[in-house]
Amino acid sequence: MNIKEIKNKIYAILDIPEFSDESALMAMLDGAARKIAVYTRCIKKSAKLTFEAEHGAFFAKLPADFAVFGYIRRGARIWGRAQFEILGGKIKSSAIAGECELCYFAYPPAVCAETPEETELFADSYACDTAAYGAAMELCQSLYPADVQRYIRIATEYDERMANMISAAGSAASVANNFFSGMRGAFI
Repeated sequence: MNIKEIKNKIYAILDIPEFSDESALMAMLDGAARKIAVYTRCIKKSAKLTFEAEHGAFFAKLPADFAVFGYIRRGARIWGRAQFEILGGKIKSSAIAGECELCYFAYPPAVCAETPEETELFADSYACDTAAYGAAMELCQSLYPADVQRYIRIATEYDERMANMISAAGSAASVANNFFSGMRGAFI
Protein backbone atom coordinates (compact mmCIF):
# COMPACT_ATOMS: atom_id res chain seq x y z
CA MET A 1 0.00 0.00 0.00
CA ASN A 2 1.46 3.37 -0.95
CA ILE A 3 1.08 6.78 0.73
CA LYS A 4 -1.83 7.80 -1.51
CA GLU A 5 -3.77 4.63 -0.64
CA ILE A 6 -3.04 5.07 3.08
CA LYS A 7 -4.21 8.70 2.94
CA ASN A 8 -7.43 7.60 1.22
CA LYS A 9 -7.91 5.03 4.00
CA ILE A 10 -7.41 7.78 6.62
CA TYR A 11 -10.03 9.95 4.86
CA ALA A 12 -12.47 7.02 4.82
CA ILE A 13 -11.89 6.27 8.52
CA LEU A 14 -12.46 9.93 9.42
CA ASP A 15 -15.36 10.28 6.93
CA ILE A 16 -13.85 13.33 5.21
CA PRO A 17 -13.08 14.04 1.51
CA GLU A 18 -9.54 15.23 2.35
CA PHE A 19 -7.52 16.86 5.13
CA SER A 20 -6.52 20.51 4.72
CA ASP A 21 -3.22 20.38 6.63
CA GLU A 22 -1.01 18.00 4.62
CA SER A 23 1.97 18.54 6.95
CA ALA A 24 -0.02 17.51 10.03
CA LEU A 25 -1.46 14.48 8.24
CA MET A 26 1.96 13.29 7.12
CA ALA A 27 3.50 13.93 10.56
CA MET A 28 0.82 11.75 12.16
CA LEU A 29 1.31 9.05 9.54
CA ASP A 30 5.09 9.13 10.00
CA GLY A 31 4.75 8.83 13.78
CA ALA A 32 2.30 5.95 13.51
CA ALA A 33 4.49 4.11 10.99
CA ARG A 34 7.63 4.47 13.14
CA LYS A 35 5.77 3.23 16.22
CA ILE A 36 4.51 0.20 14.31
CA ALA A 37 8.01 -0.59 13.03
CA VAL A 38 9.53 -0.50 16.53
CA TYR A 39 6.80 -2.41 18.36
CA THR A 40 6.07 -5.04 15.74
CA ARG A 41 9.49 -5.46 14.15
CA CYS A 42 7.87 -5.90 10.75
CA ILE A 43 10.75 -4.62 8.56
CA LYS A 44 13.74 -6.97 8.69
CA LYS A 45 16.99 -5.98 7.01
CA SER A 46 20.69 -6.74 7.02
CA ALA A 47 23.71 -4.54 6.40
CA LYS A 48 27.48 -4.89 6.36
CA LEU A 49 29.24 -3.29 9.30
CA THR A 50 32.93 -2.54 9.61
CA PHE A 51 34.18 -2.31 13.19
CA GLU A 52 37.18 -0.01 13.50
CA ALA A 53 39.35 0.73 16.54
CA GLU A 54 38.48 3.91 18.43
CA HIS A 55 39.44 4.81 22.02
CA GLY A 56 40.27 1.23 23.09
CA ALA A 57 37.13 -0.36 21.60
CA PHE A 58 35.68 -1.11 18.18
CA PHE A 59 32.89 0.98 16.63
CA ALA A 60 30.76 0.67 13.50
CA LYS A 61 28.24 3.12 12.07
CA LEU A 62 24.64 1.90 12.16
CA PRO A 63 22.39 2.12 9.08
CA ALA A 64 20.25 5.28 8.93
CA ASP A 65 17.01 3.25 9.17
CA PHE A 66 18.15 1.18 12.18
CA ALA A 67 15.34 0.76 14.74
CA VAL A 68 15.91 -2.44 16.76
CA PHE A 69 18.92 -4.76 17.08
CA GLY A 70 18.57 -8.35 15.85
CA TYR A 71 22.00 -10.00 15.84
CA ILE A 72 25.47 -9.76 14.30
CA ARG A 73 26.95 -12.55 12.21
CA ARG A 74 30.42 -13.28 10.90
CA GLY A 75 30.59 -16.54 9.00
CA ALA A 76 28.93 -19.22 11.13
CA ARG A 77 29.29 -17.24 14.38
CA ILE A 78 26.38 -15.18 15.69
CA TRP A 79 26.36 -12.64 18.52
CA GLY A 80 23.27 -11.40 20.37
CA ARG A 81 22.55 -7.95 21.76
CA ALA A 82 24.31 -8.49 25.10
CA GLN A 83 27.77 -8.18 23.54
CA PHE A 84 27.18 -4.68 22.13
CA GLU A 85 26.34 -1.15 23.17
CA ILE A 86 24.40 1.27 20.95
CA LEU A 87 25.71 4.83 21.23
CA GLY A 88 24.29 7.65 19.10
CA GLY A 89 24.24 6.11 15.64
CA LYS A 90 27.12 3.73 16.33
CA ILE A 91 27.48 0.26 17.77
CA LYS A 92 30.34 -0.49 20.15
CA SER A 93 32.10 -3.81 20.65
CA SER A 94 34.96 -4.59 22.98
CA ALA A 95 36.15 -7.64 21.04
CA ILE A 96 34.95 -7.69 17.42
CA ALA A 97 36.94 -5.95 14.68
CA GLY A 98 36.55 -5.98 10.91
CA GLU A 99 33.52 -6.76 8.75
CA CYS A 100 30.33 -8.36 10.03
CA GLU A 101 26.71 -8.56 8.99
CA LEU A 102 24.11 -6.78 11.11
CA CYS A 103 20.60 -8.22 11.02
CA TYR A 104 18.19 -5.63 12.35
CA PHE A 105 14.67 -4.27 12.29
CA ALA A 106 14.27 -1.01 10.40
CA TYR A 107 12.11 2.07 10.34
CA PRO A 108 9.98 2.61 7.24
CA PRO A 109 10.97 5.52 4.99
CA ALA A 110 10.32 8.87 6.68
CA VAL A 111 7.30 10.69 5.30
CA CYS A 112 6.52 14.39 5.09
CA ALA A 113 4.39 16.64 2.90
CA GLU A 114 6.97 16.39 0.08
CA THR A 115 7.14 12.57 0.08
CA PRO A 116 5.95 11.14 -3.26
CA GLU A 117 2.55 9.49 -2.94
CA GLU A 118 3.85 6.32 -4.62
CA THR A 119 6.18 5.64 -1.66
CA GLU A 120 5.54 2.27 -0.02
CA LEU A 121 5.72 2.31 3.79
CA PHE A 122 5.42 -1.40 4.56
CA ALA A 123 5.30 -4.54 2.44
CA ASP A 124 2.56 -5.80 4.76
CA SER A 125 -0.84 -4.25 3.97
CA TYR A 126 -2.04 -4.95 7.54
CA ALA A 127 0.78 -2.73 8.86
CA CYS A 128 -0.26 0.01 6.41
CA ASP A 129 -3.85 -0.34 7.56
CA THR A 130 -2.72 -0.06 11.18
CA ALA A 131 -0.71 3.07 10.34
CA ALA A 132 -3.84 4.59 8.77
CA TYR A 133 -5.83 3.93 11.97
CA GLY A 134 -3.00 5.36 14.11
CA ALA A 135 -2.85 8.58 12.10
CA ALA A 136 -6.66 8.83 11.96
CA MET A 137 -6.84 8.41 15.73
CA GLU A 138 -4.49 11.36 16.25
CA LEU A 139 -6.26 13.54 13.68
CA CYS A 140 -9.71 12.69 15.03
CA GLN A 141 -9.09 14.77 18.14
CA SER A 142 -8.66 17.97 16.13
CA LEU A 143 -11.42 17.24 13.58
CA TYR A 144 -14.08 16.04 16.02
CA PRO A 145 -13.13 17.38 19.48
CA ALA A 146 -16.59 16.68 20.96
CA ASP A 147 -17.15 13.28 19.31
CA VAL A 148 -15.67 10.99 21.95
CA GLN A 149 -17.51 7.95 20.62
CA ARG A 150 -15.88 8.30 17.18
CA TYR A 151 -12.44 8.71 18.77
CA ILE A 152 -12.92 5.65 20.98
CA ARG A 153 -14.07 3.56 18.00
CA ILE A 154 -10.98 4.51 15.95
CA ALA A 155 -8.62 4.15 18.92
CA THR A 156 -10.05 0.72 19.76
CA GLU A 157 -9.60 -0.45 16.17
CA TYR A 158 -6.01 0.85 16.19
CA ASP A 159 -5.25 -0.79 19.55
CA GLU A 160 -6.64 -4.14 18.39
CA ARG A 161 -4.59 -4.04 15.20
CA MET A 162 -1.43 -3.15 17.15
CA ALA A 163 -2.13 -5.94 19.66
CA ASN A 164 -2.49 -8.45 16.82
CA MET A 165 0.77 -7.34 15.24
CA ILE A 166 2.66 -7.17 18.54
CA SER A 167 1.51 -10.62 19.65
CA ALA A 168 2.64 -12.06 16.31
CA ALA A 169 6.01 -10.31 16.64
CA GLY A 170 6.25 -11.28 20.32
CA SER A 171 5.86 -14.97 19.55
CA ALA A 172 8.79 -14.88 17.15
CA ALA A 173 10.81 -12.61 19.44
CA SER A 174 10.42 -14.92 22.43
CA VAL A 175 11.96 -17.76 20.45
CA ALA A 176 14.83 -15.54 19.31
CA ASN A 177 15.29 -14.02 22.78
CA ASN A 178 15.58 -17.47 24.34
CA PHE A 179 18.11 -18.43 21.72
CA PHE A 180 20.18 -15.24 21.98
CA SER A 181 19.59 -14.32 25.61
CA GLY A 182 22.36 -12.67 27.61
CA MET A 183 22.84 -15.84 29.67
CA ARG A 184 23.64 -17.90 26.56
CA GLY A 185 26.33 -15.58 25.22
CA ALA A 186 27.44 -16.02 21.63
CA PHE A 187 26.01 -18.79 19.51
CA ILE A 188 28.68 -20.74 17.65
